[in-house]
Amino acid sequence: MKIMKAMAIVAAAAMTATVLAGCGKSGGNGATANGSSSDGRIAVDFWTAPQQVQYNFWESKAQAFNEAGITIDGKKVEIKVQQMPESPSSEAGIQNAIATGTVPAVSENINRGFAATLAASGAVYDLSGEEWFNEVIGARKMEKTITNWAIGGKQYVLPVYVNPMIWQWNMKALKALGFEEAPKTVDEFTAVIKEFAAQRDTAMKEMGVTHSFYRPSLTRPDQWWDRWYDFQMPYEALTGGKPWVEGNKLALDKEGAIEAFELIGLFGNSIQSGEISSIWTEADPSVLVTINAPWEISLYRENNKVYGEDYVYGQAVVKKEGDIPYNFADSKGLVFYNNKSISDEEHKGAVEFVKWVYNKENSAQTDLDWLNATTMLPVRGDLNDNEAFADVMKEYPELAALAEAVPYSIPSIATEKVTDIQTALTESGTAPYMNEVMNAEPGNAPDATPYVEAAMEAMKRAGGLE
Repeated sequence: MKIMKAMAIVAAAAMTATVLAGCGKSGGNGATANGSSSDGRIAVDFWTAPQQVQYNFWESKAQAFNEAGITIDGKKVEIKVQQMPESPSSEAGIQNAIATGTVPAVSENINRGFAATLAASGAVYDLSGEEWFNEVIGARKMEKTITNWAIGGKQYVLPVYVNPMIWQWNMKALKALGFEEAPKTVDEFTAVIKEFAAQRDTAMKEMGVTHSFYRPSLTRPDQWWDRWYDFQMPYEALTGGKPWVEGNKLALDKEGAIEAFELIGLFGNSIQSGEISSIWTEADPSVLVTINAPWEISLYRENNKVYGEDYVYGQAVVKKEGDIPYNFADSKGLVFYNNKSISDEEHKGAVEFVKWVYNKENSAQTDLDWLNATTMLPVRGDLNDNEAFADVMKEYPELAALAEAVPYSIPSIATEKVTDIQTALTESGTAPYMNEVMNAEPGNAPDATPYVEAAMEAMKRAGGLE
């Protein structure tokens, strides 16, 4: 299996991805403006993320589809794959393409927040009433997950991959503190942090564990997206998966937000807030816990880190035993663009392609190919049950552990004001609260009530919310 090689490639691609020249409507092979070519073919543009491994994956699927000879009204559908522009951002590139009539019929690399922006302007199709869409949901066992992708009661995105964001624990440090497994409940979590405080200058110091938690971005509004990880992850787990925003209303659960703040507040002055390149590749990692970075799995293996011995993933912390450990999903998917430059034939051709890729017969192989190519978990509810994935999960227990969290992963908030809202959350909530936390002893979280109240008012103003 080539998964380790792919891991190294995707890590490099994330830093040095290049954009294919001339992104835009297909113009070769005699294609006309509406996507039909002079010899009766239907040319359909598909944009991938600006990463080579994802381009390679979709190009291989397009070639197989094209060779299958799928037709619509006697015309052969041909998929043409390009990487989307990434400068200044892929979202900006898509919005420019919509404005200039050069948008593709379908693209990947869309998160729920950006999908909300596209849906608000009528730029993408609602898929919820499409029979083929529901068949794909069934084939991939996504019935639980897909409800979390709704935007205004409709479905605009077919999720492709998910990186569940949960806790990553220093297993050797946990055992030194007297714990054989990662904490699951708030009480267990609190007990671990208090024990860390008690042994901070003894057993932990001897191991080189200087801090309980690594998170430099907690006080930085310019890194607003990190609130998805360090706020939304515990918030979802502690509230039973409640939303932040519903339509034009701030639906944030105040008590749940306070509990999420104070869970982070338990770390007190033992938080490492300075930038460190890669804690987990150190011979002796200097922290007890971080928020996991699944895209670094290859890096850990290259540095001889063994899952279950050196580090372990712990579920999102819940209130009590048996609560569902909802978490934040670093997840993106496919959308179909509704634009006057895209003919009905092109749209139908795009649908035929996606149907073929993810139908009942092909979906498991498609998702296995995706996993091998990118090392990112496909959005499925049967990753640890489906025989198609058995070999991968056996060889990579770290992926199997992450797969357990996939059914409970909730994507980014669905609002076109996501940047403003999450920046306000930092400026008025997490940043000032963390300044107080950094003066507190571990295990004794300051009261977060006034900070959450201030944050909620600021989020309403920033997002124009009720």
